[in-house]
Amino acid sequence: MPANLPPQYYEAEKRFRLARTDKEKLVILKEMWAIMPKHKGTDRLQGELKAKLSQLKKEMQTKKKSGKSFYTHHIEKEGAAQVVLIGLPNVGKSQIVSSLTNATPQVASYPFTTREPLVGMMPFKDIKIQLIDTPPITEELIEPWLPEIVKYADYVILVVDLGSEEVLNQIDVILKRLEQSKVKLAAKEEENDELNTHFYKKTMIVGNKNDIPDAEEHFRVLKDLHGDDFLLFSISAKEREGLQELKRKIYEELAIIRVYTKESGKSADMDDPIVLKKGSRLIDAARVIHKDFAFKLKYAKVWGSSKFDGQKVDRNHLLEDGDVVEFHL
Repeated sequence: MPANLPPQYYEAEKRFRLARTDKEKLVILKEMWAIMPKHKGTDRLQGELKAKLSQLKKEMQTKKKSGKSFYTHHIEKEGAAQVVLIGLPNVGKSQIVSSLTNATPQVASYPFTTREPLVGMMPFKDIKIQLIDTPPITEELIEPWLPEIVKYADYVILVVDLGSEEVLNQIDVILKRLEQSKVKLAAKEEENDELNTHFYKKTMIVGNKNDIPDAEEHFRVLKDLHGDDFLLFSISAKEREGLQELKRKIYEELAIIRVYTKESGKSADMDDPIVLKKGSRLIDAARVIHKDFAFKLKYAKVWGSSKFDGQKVDRNHLLEDGDVVEFHL
């Protein structure tokens, strides 16, 4: 007897593979169990899912008792997305985070100012994006937990010092160091292989300190050698030059959309959007609200991406940034 699993199950299964914490995995496994039809065709799958649930709960309990975890600096994602900044000592990561967010990292001219990850929230339009300042990477040293933070962030910004003649070497050091931890930085999102031998992370290179003499020439050299491999951006965090453009570029690179909801006969709530990946459909927005909500969804009315305002659409309607949705159960 075939399993005949619904599309929602496969979507949950994909989210399970991408989940970063045990808590997330547990929630998704329970969701998969609720979605799965219970009949003879799924007997084997039910057994496998029960075993996964049991094993995960056992591991979580063991970690709780021992106080151990996979890595010591897990940072819970907040806001619309999580972006991590990496770089050599004294390139200005802390200054960038301080200038873009409400965080107050220690900013100094001497190296290794940042010893622990520091989090700030960057406002952009009506959402906030989480930025993480990290300890510097060198040829001799990388914090053992840092590659894991890079791996599970939504986006990476590699910061280089445009005032240094060693600007190209800065990039080489970072790339080699992370590749030793099976993390590869890339210009585009790439499919991570099933064996997990390497983890590809979409990355932008930001050249800081463009107010320093020779910075323009160093940035040109960067473009010549890495312009085809990475998105490049030039700023001065100290002089606040290019920061607004950087915020917009980060948002664009995250490939996310904002969707607003409204109740029938009422105005839309334009202060608290649902944030989704580009390419998301109506059913994805419903699932963010609640999985039961998604099951009961019959149709919705959409203002924005529909042919006309208030058009009735089905659950597979492709959403766009700024859409207003009125759900009907």
